[in-house]
Amino acid sequence: MSDRRRLRVLERTEVADGVVRLDLGAEEDGAPLPPWSPGAHLDLLLADGLVRQYSLCGDPDDAERLSVAVLREADGRGGSEHVHTRLAAGDTIEVGGPRNHFELVDAPSYVFVAGGIGITPIVPMLRAAAQRGVPWVLVYGGRSRASMAFADDLVATYGADRVRLRPADEHGLLDLPAELGEVVPGRAVYCCGPGPLLDAVE
Repeated sequence: MSDRRRLRVLERTEVADGVVRLDLGAEEDGAPLPPWSPGAHLDLLLADGLVRQYSLCGDPDDAERLSVAVLREADGRGGSEHVHTRLAAGDTIEVGGPRNHFELVDAPSYVFVAGGIGITPIVPMLRAAAQRGVPWVLVYGGRSRASMAFADDLVATYGADRVRLRPADEHGLLDLPAELGEVVPGRAVYCCGPGPLLDAVE
């Protein structure tokens, strides 16, 4: 993989129950960080040959850091456990990318639907949509408010009229017909989350 490089963990922050954000920066003698666009992900090369992909959730205009947020999955395959228990500020990690298979297209309006940790690629998309000055709304579901990464920050930044938080312990399952509303020509719908949510949105 020709795009591999070593990055330093600048900061490790718990952003929700079971979710940590890693802010990664170049080593002191390292090359500049690569550019990226909303929807991109990094490969993290972890111990024992593990390679895991995590969506970038920071600001593409920030040339000093690349940020990912990782949910600790008890029944996962070891990647999230490694991130949560073995990576600390000051450590270095090998990464690949960024690569983008989830590009944000130009559209006259957007609806974003996020379930749980699926919020991560959506965060930079919201910033881009706001910068474009087009209408958009986010419908964000999770088990509980405490488990929903970035929820309070998103409401504070964009307002509760645009950021609709729907924790399941308060609202039940997402009422997608009500949240999505009528089909609007040209409107782009972006969804990231567990498989059943993607199937329901489709």
